[in-house]
Amino acid sequence: MKKLLIILGSIFGLLLLAAIILPIIFKDDIRAAVDQAIAENVNANVYYDADEFDLSLIRHFPNASVSLENFGIVNKAPFEGDTLLSVESFEVVVSLTSLLFDDQPRISSIELDQPNVFVQVLEDGTANYDVAVASEDTVTAADTTSSDLSIRIDHWEINEGNIVYQDLSLPMLMVAQQVNHSGSGDFTLDVFDMTTETKIDQLTVNYDGVEYMTNKKVTADLILNMDLENFKFTFKENTVKVNDFSFGFDGFFAMPEEDMDMDITFAAKDNSFKSLLSLVPGAYLEGFEEVKTEGNVDFNGFVKGTYNEKTMPAFQINLIAENGMFQYPDLPTPVTNINMDMLVDNKDGNIDNTMVNIKSFHADLGSNPLDARLLLEGLAPYKIDTEVKAQLNLAELTQMFPMDSLDLKGNYNLNLVANGVYDSASNQFPKVNMEMALQNGYVKSGDYPPLENISFTSSVKNESGNMAQTAVQVNNFDMTLAGEQFNADLSLTNLEDYTWDLKANGTLDLEKLTRIYPLEDMQLAGVIRTNIQSKGKMSDVEAERYGQLATSGTMSIQDFKYTSPDLPQGFTIANASSEFNPERITLKNFEGAAGKSDMRMTGYVANYLGYALADNETLRGQLDFKSGKFDLNEWMTEDTTAVAEDTTEAALEVVEIPKNVDFVLQSSIAEVLYDDMTLSNVNGSIIVRDGVVRMENLKFGSLGGQFAMNGTYDTRDMQKPSFDFDLDISNLEIPKAYATFNTVQALAPIAEKMDGTFSTDFKIAGLLLPDMSPDMNTLDGKGIITVNDASVQDSKLVGAITQVTKLKNSNDIQLNDVKINAEIKNGRVFVEPFDVNIGNFKTVVAGSNGIDGSLDYLMKMDVPAGAVGTAVNSAIAKLTGNTENISSNIKLNFNVTGTYEDPKVGLAGAEAGESPSQSAKAAAEAKAREEAQKMKAELEKQKQAAEAEARQKAEDAKRQAEQQAKEKTEEVKQEVKEEVQETKEEIKQETKKKLKKILKPN
Repeated sequence: MKKLLIILGSIFGLLLLAAIILPIIFKDDIRAAVDQAIAENVNANVYYDADEFDLSLIRHFPNASVSLENFGIVNKAPFEGDTLLSVESFEVVVSLTSLLFDDQPRISSIELDQPNVFVQVLEDGTANYDVAVASEDTVTAADTTSSDLSIRIDHWEINEGNIVYQDLSLPMLMVAQQVNHSGSGDFTLDVFDMTTETKIDQLTVNYDGVEYMTNKKVTADLILNMDLENFKFTFKENTVKVNDFSFGFDGFFAMPEEDMDMDITFAAKDNSFKSLLSLVPGAYLEGFEEVKTEGNVDFNGFVKGTYNEKTMPAFQINLIAENGMFQYPDLPTPVTNINMDMLVDNKDGNIDNTMVNIKSFHADLGSNPLDARLLLEGLAPYKIDTEVKAQLNLAELTQMFPMDSLDLKGNYNLNLVANGVYDSASNQFPKVNMEMALQNGYVKSGDYPPLENISFTSSVKNESGNMAQTAVQVNNFDMTLAGEQFNADLSLTNLEDYTWDLKANGTLDLEKLTRIYPLEDMQLAGVIRTNIQSKGKMSDVEAERYGQLATSGTMSIQDFKYTSPDLPQGFTIANASSEFNPERITLKNFEGAAGKSDMRMTGYVANYLGYALADNETLRGQLDFKSGKFDLNEWMTEDTTAVAEDTTEAALEVVEIPKNVDFVLQSSIAEVLYDDMTLSNVNGSIIVRDGVVRMENLKFGSLGGQFAMNGTYDTRDMQKPSFDFDLDISNLEIPKAYATFNTVQALAPIAEKMDGTFSTDFKIAGLLLPDMSPDMNTLDGKGIITVNDASVQDSKLVGAITQVTKLKNSNDIQLNDVKINAEIKNGRVFVEPFDVNIGNFKTVVAGSNGIDGSLDYLMKMDVPAGAVGTAVNSAIAKLTGNTENISSNIKLNFNVTGTYEDPKVGLAGAEAGESPSQSAKAAAEAKAREEAQKMKAELEKQKQAAEAEARQKAEDAKRQAEQQAKEKTEEVKQEVKEEVQETKEEIKQETKKKLKKILKPN
């Protein structure tokens, strides 16, 4: 026995050890198999935390479990980047014995923790959940039925899930939050019972723009008989609860093929009025269980028929409430005598034939009766027959309904009678007679200032059923906010050609108004005073006859302030006033600030109505703009935290200038801050017109110099935005120019080692890259650069010259009143010969450098023979052929190639007797002559080729003409020959006749 126990214990220990070790040994292989299966079967990006992939034989022994953490599926096109599913954790527990010994694997449980599901269906029916890789094998019906593989699932569970279903083909949107669901069923059987329990904290359903459920709490306990062979599901025991309203289903739902067949009835399980009240928006609040209610409810209906792309099932809903009453705790007045009889009926499944019949509705809100009836037949067009009567003392409503910190007063009356057909296509409108009024209205929320003295009378009348004869009147609308009064009148007639007459006069305090109606993440303050009159017809708007719109008035703004997450810097208006008429808005004065930048403006805006109401109208105007300091840097940050710190700069991008804006901005700004630049005394005109910004006589000081510029910024072709500037710059500091302008860095890299100032009269144009920087390869420019007094020190170029010449005192370059003729083309800067001093030695420089840093210069230097090194003297002797007598003055020619960072200096020649300037100029002229000869030869070659081609074409044309002429001549000759032959024959015959006549005996 002891041995048996030892043996059994050893076997158990080995099994336990194997259960621990085997998952570790085969974990990577299993994970690789999972990855391969996903890659072969899922057309989406699947991710999970590989470090949290777990395989265990212990956790649910004797079952095996596989778990994943941070699991998700991300769609590919056409839903690129959208997450179909994300799960905090996913676990599957499988019966180990069923895997080893049974034909049918048995899944003990599937659990998803905190899943987020986002299902999308496009208008064409394309769904983002269709991620299975299509099989290349053809599967026949026999193949699908012959498989013996089936899986039994004992239990599944979803915890704290969120589901969004958006179907644009219907269209429909369903949002379910905090979903907890569990279920069980034996899917190895053809017929079995499936049991599910579901709880949803908030459910919202929107169908075709109508929200049928909003944040409702839903629970559902269902037992469905599942007939998988016929795909038919029959309701057994079930209860569905929406808020406190519970009901149940009976019948079946089937999908034998593509169509959905159903025959389902439903009825309330709780006939109390309180359960119905829980469905009313705003009524299902905390403490709802304490609400006192009375009355009975009868609710039932059915859905019967077939649903497919062409048909819908018939349906019916009956709802009757009798002697209803409710009273909230701690409120003195109940709502009583609630009675309603409603029928929603659709007999044929055509949604347009739906009828809604509220035969009667009555409620007493304290001492205020409310009566209504409604018959609505059809949905497009629909026939309406309704009557509503209400007399409400608003102060009493606060004694019946929970209104936290809300105080209402006033007497509201409504009388409405409408009967007829509404059809916008045929301009049919029901006959309507509505009168509505409010007197002594008062609204106060919490500690916010009240809206007081609210009153108006309004009416809607139509006696013929024709839209054109509809009249809407709102008379004597008055209200007072914190002592400021506002009043308005509106007349709206002829709904076929909207004709309006509006008058508004008064003061609005925006801060007080937003305290009553808070704006999220936004601060708004200021006082607006307005006196507006507007008359017009929609036909005039559509025909662009804006002069016919009699709109005029005045508006003033004081202490306006606006901030939001998109505008954290804020926008303020200390005071502004304007007048307007149909043609223009005249800005009489404006004083405000955009962030830290102050602004003052006067001017006008014209054609504002056309611009606002039509697509092809141009907004015109002129403004005089003045500012003491305008800081552009605070508008160029990626995040709001960097505004104050001025640390994070956003990449600029090309801004498209609208083509339908014609604006002239006369600017006068004392100081502009842009990047690291400070622009002082900015004056000039900025003209926005036809998609182009034009600067005229724009002058400012910066970087120690003075700028004057004319030019354009052109975005008419957004694929090739361009600029074209004429620049007149004087006394600009070279180090600051190099540090500030990337064009200087690219075109004149030697400026990095220069000090001093320069002036220039230069024209430059080119294309812009997407980040607003110039495309260096497209630059084209020409002008004169005057270097006033500058020097170059510690330059690699100077060092390379010194290295070759061994000259002393040649470590810097001096430029004094040097004028440089320069041209930019094909990505290079070309300069004509100019004089500099390299140390004590006069030098002439000419050539070019590229934006890639490459150099191609010729330098001619006049130096004493004894000043250069022996290597140079030796090279000179070889070049000149004079090994004995070298002149005391030597003219050295250097070729400078390589790049600015790695210059290559080589001796190109030497001569005596000329001044450095003459020699260098002669060398430059020689080089120019050489280039000219090359160009002349090339042109001559092209000329000869063109002449040869022209001669060949002429000869071809001549041959063709001769051939055509020859053919034509032969043709004419043949015709003449034939005519001559005919003539000969005629003459011959005629001659015979005459001879016969002459020779005929008498």
